[in-house]
Amino acid sequence: MAIEHVSGPGPARAGNVIVRPEAVGICGSDFHLFSGEVGALSGSRDFYPRIQGHEVSAIVEDPGDAATIDRGERVAIWPLLPCGDCYPCRAGRPNVCPRFRLVGVHLDGGLQQRLEVPARTVFGVGDLDPDSTAFVEPASVAVHALARGNVQPGEQAVVFGAGPIGLATTLAAAAAGARVMTVDPLPARRDLARRLGAERATWAQGDTQDDAQGDALDDALRDEITAWTGGDGPPLVVETSGETAVLPQAVGLVSAAGRVVVIGMSSGTARLRPGVFPEKEIDVIGSSCATAADFQAAINLVRANRTSLATVFSHHFPLARAAEAFEFAMKRPPDAIKIVVTVN
Repeated sequence: MAIEHVSGPGPARAGNVIVRPEAVGICGSDFHLFSGEVGALSGSRDFYPRIQGHEVSAIVEDPGDAATIDRGERVAIWPLLPCGDCYPCRAGRPNVCPRFRLVGVHLDGGLQQRLEVPARTVFGVGDLDPDSTAFVEPASVAVHALARGNVQPGEQAVVFGAGPIGLATTLAAAAAGARVMTVDPLPARRDLARRLGAERATWAQGDTQDDAQGDALDDALRDEITAWTGGDGPPLVVETSGETAVLPQAVGLVSAAGRVVVIGMSSGTARLRPGVFPEKEIDVIGSSCATAADFQAAINLVRANRTSLATVFSHHFPLARAAEAFEFAMKRPPDAIKIVVTVN
């Protein structure tokens, strides 16, 4: 990564808005772009150079011809640009468009002092602070996942992982009225999960072995969750950690007729016996980034919980030290939750 002077955008073009980024959150998915892995996998020689940053809080500098956007307004950027023509787009699921482009991934993002984006990606946030505004994008991933999982008030949900997405999922599930247990190995993250609404936060680790169904289960964790759910297992399990071994655990733990939602990304493989799916008649659902409706719902969620979310923002770096911020984040220190780069 290099800090360089680049030519900024001129006046906003038709349908676009010029914003001044204030704060940019670093996401685990950013690591793959930062390390060069995304460019290598894409097979495109012109993928780089790229200005990163897709979790963006910004101030509108030039609203262009957008009638509903005001100069000086603080906004969050919904980073998705779908093609509009493919089957997912026609089916109302543009967030999984196979040809979508993401601000900060396929297009230059928020780690710069001025940024031009389509007006449809700009969402006003009212009086939210910059850190909370930057957190709207990861919160929208959680909102979308719970919509995919059809979370219901009063039902018990287990969330694997208490990183930023796991914590956002814990918050969103609790706000929806669910009873939440969050599973994470780090005590500090479990404490944060409790502050954000988890009824329980645990890391029950005993002997892991294959049970009679062929699903790799942690015995102590299974016993704790079974007791918590009165023997039935949770109707909803959300996997945010990206750890390969968790999916078999989730499939084994979820109740019959339950739902497993997978957010965490992994390039690994997991051993699963196919018979468990018809025997328990469970739904295993993938979940990607958010739709525009999810993004607006995430703004409302963050606005309502800004005080408790303040504890999530663990480290701040200025733009001149952005490379250091990425390197620090990639070491995954135990006290790091959400790392933010301040821009302007």
